[in-house]
Amino acid sequence: MRKHYNSLVTILLLMLFISTLNGQTENKEVKDKPDPLVEETQNDDKEFRGILLDSENKTPLLYTTIYILNTNRGTISNELGHFTINISGLNKTDSLAFQFVGYKTRTISLGELEADSVIYLKEEFVNLSEFLVFATEPDAEAIVKNVVKNKKSNYRKTTSKKQTFIRLRDNMIMDDFSFDYKKSSLADLDRETFDRAGEKIPKNTTSYTDFLVNLYFNKDKANDIKFDPIKMVSLKENDINEPSQLSLVLEDALANTKEDEYWKVKSGIFSKKIDDDEIKGKSSDSLGEDTERLAFYTSSVKEQLQYSLMEDKDQWEFLYSTSKYNYTIDGGTRVNGEDVYIIDFTPKKNGLFMGRIFIAVSTYALIRADYEYAPDKTGADVNLLGIGYTEKYFKGSIYFEKKEDNYVLKYFSRKIGTYLTMDRNLALQKKKNRTLFDKKVEEIKVGLIIKSDVEESLELLVIEDDNISEQKYSDFNQPENIKPIFVKQFNDELWKDYNIIEPTKQMKDYKKHEKN
Repeated sequence: MRKHYNSLVTILLLMLFISTLNGQTENKEVKDKPDPLVEETQNDDKEFRGILLDSENKTPLLYTTIYILNTNRGTISNELGHFTINISGLNKTDSLAFQFVGYKTRTISLGELEADSVIYLKEEFVNLSEFLVFATEPDAEAIVKNVVKNKKSNYRKTTSKKQTFIRLRDNMIMDDFSFDYKKSSLADLDRETFDRAGEKIPKNTTSYTDFLVNLYFNKDKANDIKFDPIKMVSLKENDINEPSQLSLVLEDALANTKEDEYWKVKSGIFSKKIDDDEIKGKSSDSLGEDTERLAFYTSSVKEQLQYSLMEDKDQWEFLYSTSKYNYTIDGGTRVNGEDVYIIDFTPKKNGLFMGRIFIAVSTYALIRADYEYAPDKTGADVNLLGIGYTEKYFKGSIYFEKKEDNYVLKYFSRKIGTYLTMDRNLALQKKKNRTLFDKKVEEIKVGLIIKSDVEESLELLVIEDDNISEQKYSDFNQPENIKPIFVKQFNDELWKDYNIIEPTKQMKDYKKHEKN
C-alpha cells in the first residue's frame, strides 16, 4: 500500500503544475502550414492490407510478425489483428510469412493473398509426450517458479542499440477539478485568476503519440538509456483555447529561476522537487514553436520499460506468488525450434490475473505472456489522507525472442485504467539554497480537488537489435531537443516506408477537436 500511495502522491502533486501549463504545450500545431495528411497515397506505391484471425474461433491475432521472404521488409499486426505492408516491386510469386507464438507459421504467395485479405492461422498444440519423455507428470506450478529462479541467466543485459517503435495512448476524463485559493506571494496570482484557470482545465484530454527511436542500453547501467529520435508523430487534444493567466504567470516564474534556486510541490509531509528537465521541457520560448525538450518524453518511456524487466511483483504476481493461482499445462509448441510449455492460469481467492504463458522447456525462460485482471478483480485500492487510487483495469502482453543463448525483448503492450481522487492543500514553493536551511522565496498555496478517470497504454516493438561496443555507447550523446510532427488526424502517409505497428481504425478516425 505504501508503494502505491507514494506513487499516487507524486502523480497528483505534479498534476496542478502540469495542467496549468497545458495551454502552451498541447496546441503546438504550426498554423498556416500545409497539413501533411491526405486521404489517399499520391504515388505508385502499393500496399497490402489484411487481418489475421485464429482459424477456429475467428478472434484477432494481435502483434503477429509479418515479413516478406528474402527482403528486410516487415511489420506487425495491431491489437485488433490488422496490418499494412508495402508490396511495391513484388511479383505474385513472392511470399509473405506470418509468425505468431503458439501457432503454425504460414507462408502465402502474394497472388494468393490478393484473393483474400483475411489470413487464418492454426494453433500448434503438441502433446508433451510427442517431444518429451517424463518420469513423472510435469508440475505446472514448479515450472512457473523456475521462471523467476532462472531470470537472471536467461535475460542477460547487453550493451546494445535497439531501433524501437513506441506508441503511447492516454485519455483522461476529469469528473472534477477545482481550486480553493489560500494565498500567493506572486502579485499577479489572486483568487480570481485561479477561478478562471479552473474553468479552463480540460474535462477530457486525449493523446496519441508514435515514436520511432534508437535506444542505447548499457549492460552495467540498467537505467542509463540514451535516446536517438528518428521520428515522432503526435496528436494531442484538450479544450483549452488559449493559455490562461495562471499558466503565463507560472511559466514566467519558472523561467526566472536562478542557479541557486529551485521549485518544489508540497502537500503536508509529502514533497516533490521539480527537476530542471521538467521545467525546461515545459518552457519552449527559446526552442521555437515546433521543438520540445527530449527529456520531457524520455522519463516516461524509461519508466514504462521497467515492465519488461519482470521485477514488479504486483504486475507479475502470477510469477512471484504462485500459491495464489491454479496452473494447467495445456500442451506444448515449438518456437524458433525450441520446445515450449503452454500453461494457462486462473486466480484463486487472492489472485488477480488470468492468462496464458509460454515457457521454454530447457531453460525455463518466459517467452510470451498474455494476461489481464480476472473478472470482478481490481488492483490496488488506496484511500488515505485525502488521496484515492483505484486500479480498475490491467492487460499485458509480452514476447521475448531467443538470440543465441540469451532472450531479448521483441515487443510488449500494457494497458492500465485507474481512478484518481485528491482533496488536499497543495503548495508550489520556490526555494533558495543555503548551508543549513533553504530559504523560501515564493509560495503559492491552494486547496485542490481532483476526480479523474485515467486510461493509459503503451505498445513497444523492437525492430532491430544490435550489440555494440562500450566505446560506441560512450561516444553517443543524446540530443537535447526533438521536433515532433503535430497533426490533427493520423494518416497512412505519415509512416510510409517505416516498419511500425498498424494504427487502429479508432486512431485513424479520431480527429482533433476544433473550436470556433
